[in-house]
Amino acid sequence: MSSFLSMDNRLVSDMSKLTRRLAQEIVRRTMNVIQYNVNVMDEHGVIIGSGDNRRIGQLHEGAVIAIERRGRFEVDADLQEKLSGVQHGTNLVIEFQNEVVGVIGITGNPIEVEKYGQLVKMTAEMYLEQLYLQEQAQWDKRLREDFLLSVIHASPADYPMMKDQAKRLGIDLSIPRIACILELQDDQTGDEVQALHMLQQVVSVLQQRESVDTITIRNSSQVVWLQRVLSGRDMQERIHKGINTLLVSARDKWNPSVKVAIGKAYSDLEGLIKCYTSARDALYAGRVISPEQTVYDANDFINETLFVNLKPTWNTDELVELAASFVKQDKLGELWQTLLTYIEENGDQQLIASKLSIHRNTLRYRLQRIYEITDKDPWNLRDLFTLQTAMWLYLYRKITPK
Repeated sequence: MSSFLSMDNRLVSDMSKLTRRLAQEIVRRTMNVIQYNVNVMDEHGVIIGSGDNRRIGQLHEGAVIAIERRGRFEVDADLQEKLSGVQHGTNLVIEFQNEVVGVIGITGNPIEVEKYGQLVKMTAEMYLEQLYLQEQAQWDKRLREDFLLSVIHASPADYPMMKDQAKRLGIDLSIPRIACILELQDDQTGDEVQALHMLQQVVSVLQQRESVDTITIRNSSQVVWLQRVLSGRDMQERIHKGINTLLVSARDKWNPSVKVAIGKAYSDLEGLIKCYTSARDALYAGRVISPEQTVYDANDFINETLFVNLKPTWNTDELVELAASFVKQDKLGELWQTLLTYIEENGDQQLIASKLSIHRNTLRYRLQRIYEITDKDPWNLRDLFTLQTAMWLYLYRKITPK
């Protein structure tokens, strides 16, 4: 009798009422099991589902009596002659959250069908409860998505409303969380329908993770989620392990080209906003400065993200012009690559030469050329910082012109 518990929750449009579609589906599935005609009446006693379509729309007086009694009403042969719109059988009210929402009737000898009545009633009520829980879960999911979108687009004026929203949703803001962003790259976003399908699959995977409590598809290229931070010194390691597992699963199933950003861990509402902005800035900085990487952790991009939201000023313009002049004179790009490697390897000339596959004398020559072009000495820490800052600002400006 529980075989119809998996029906689509769209059969119920108002959880306080039985719809005709739901009633007829209950009738169809029930009659496949018990081989008796079944009627389903609404809260007024009107037949809205029946194995005999001719009876739909008729008032069932037996159902009206069952509703008045808030229980069962049997119709024998004598009562069948006296009441309107009834046949012999049994009628039981269907209750949902202590309210009578309808009646289920089974046509036949009351003695024979009585044994089925309570079972059919219980199954219908269980189904209504399941649909209600599904509806509530979907509603909670949508509200959580809306809350995360509020975090993404937050302004201080929204804070009081967002705190109330979190409280209603049972989101404990005192628990530290991190925000993560998974972004499909340009080669995956040409077909928006396919891209959204991929993102929905990612969401399905994330929903299975206990520590992930809020997820939203921000647009056709990004999924954003909040993940509770579990205590322990290996927190970052576990987070990265989970991200890598997700990426392996994504490659195996959909083969997408993606990048993932991991934000800093914070608590409280203002902290959640920092969680998201740190992930967003890490993603942007990583794409620009380290495009060869797939995962960008805000903890590893503190310096790079410092310049993400920097507005153009006279000094940023000066630094961008310095880098632009350098690029113009470095026609083959080998000096730029040498400087990047010099920074990555902390000035270790042996490692740098090995990585670039050049002689150390060639390396010294290139560093001297950088000094001549920029008037900044790579061996001098202050000048090296200026060169690195100029390179970053140049790349940011190139991607997002002022």
